[in-house]
Amino acid sequence: MTNKPAYPGRDQLDTANQRFRRALARLNREAIRHDNKLLPEVERLALKAAEVLNGIAQEAENAEGLSQRHQAALKREEDRMRATLKKLSHSGQNERAANLLQQVEEMSARRLGRLAEFQGRDGA
Repeated sequence: MTNKPAYPGRDQLDTANQRFRRALARLNREAIRHDNKLLPEVERLALKAAEVLNGIAQEAENAEGLSQRHQAALKREEDRMRATLKKLSHSGQNERAANLLQQVEEMSARRLGRLAEFQGRDGA
């Protein structure tokens, strides 16, 4: 085992994962030794578990991106880009800068919307 700090629910997740893997291994052994007709069920269960776990992993990654530290870093970068693009677009000579500035504003609005949605779900 590793010495990584435990997070809330870690023990339950490890127990459920271990139980699932053992059950699937037993089913696979049974299918290989005695009943090949069970092999599609083994594959179906493994793929279903992978799909569910990948979905939950995506949720965790999205939530991580909504942390205050990540949001502050994104805002700083957006502010820098906005300032640079405003200088370029106000000169009137760079139409692309004006378009990029609009895209930055739209991205910022979407990010803030996702943050508000996450905070609303979280009850924060």
